[in-house]
Amino acid sequence: MACFSSKAGFFGSLVLLFVTGAEAGNDTYEPTQPLRIIAITAARSFYLEFRARNEVGGFGHSYITLGTVDASGQGRQTVVVGFMPRSADDDYWSKFGLPVTGMLGVTRSDLLRRPDARFRIAVNESTYLRLVSKVRSLRRTWTQYELVVHNCNNFVSEIASSVDLRTPLITAQYPVGYVTELRALNAALISRKWARRIL
Repeated sequence: MACFSSKAGFFGSLVLLFVTGAEAGNDTYEPTQPLRIIAITAARSFYLEFRARNEVGGFGHSYITLGTVDASGQGRQTVVVGFMPRSADDDYWSKFGLPVTGMLGVTRSDLLRRPDARFRIAVNESTYLRLVSKVRSLRRTWTQYELVVHNCNNFVSEIASSVDLRTPLITAQYPVGYVTELRALNAALISRKWARRIL
C-alpha cells in the first residue's frame, strides 16, 4: 500500500508540474545566453556551489556556479551554468513534457537573482579544472531537454555525482526541493570530507 501511495504521489506531482507549467505560457521565459567561463587569476581556493530558485508561474530552475577565493578572501564567480530549453518556443513546448532543443547556458536571473536554495563545497584546483572541462564537454552533448527525464536537476545531479556527492533519486521535482534534498543527503559527507557547509 505504501508503494502504491508513493507512486500515486509521484505521478500526481508530475500532473501538477504539467498543468502549472502549461498555464505559465511564455510569461516566465528569459532568453538563454551562451555559457561563459572566466579565466582564473590569483586563486587561493576554489568552490562549487549548487543553486535553485523559484519562479512565479513556472517550475523554477537549478544550476551551478564555480568560483575562486583570493588571498584577501574575496570570492569571484568564474562559471555560472544550467541546463534549459534553448528558445522561447522550446521553453513553451517543454512545459507539456515534449522533448525540445536544450542547451547549457545562463540567464539574467542566474546572474542577478538571489537563489532560494544553495550550498557550497570547497574543491581543490585539479577538481575545479576537471569540472570546467566537464561543463565544456556536456555543452556539446546535452542538446535535448525533456521536463521529466532530462532537465536542469539532471544537470545538477551529473555535476554532483562527478564529485562523489549523493544525489536525490527523483529529478522530476521542483528545483528548490531538489537542491534542498541534495544538501540534506550530503550534509554529513560535506562536513566530514570538505569540512565546510554553507546553508
